[in-house]
Amino acid sequence: MKTIKNLFPFIAALGVFFLASNSEMQKKMNQNYSTEDEIISIPVEGFKPYELIPK
Repeated sequence: MKTIKNLFPFIAALGVFFLASNSEMQKKMNQNYSTEDEIISIPVEGFKPYELIPK
């Protein structure tokens, strides 16, 4: 009985680790996706570079 009391924290920690590693949040964090598809350039009409502005 004393051995079980000593091993219980380690068994519980392994159980929590197993549950956390198989969770939906962990699966979503490990997905490979690119943010390049989310970046949209917005054209600006009438923009002139700084060098072409008359002084």
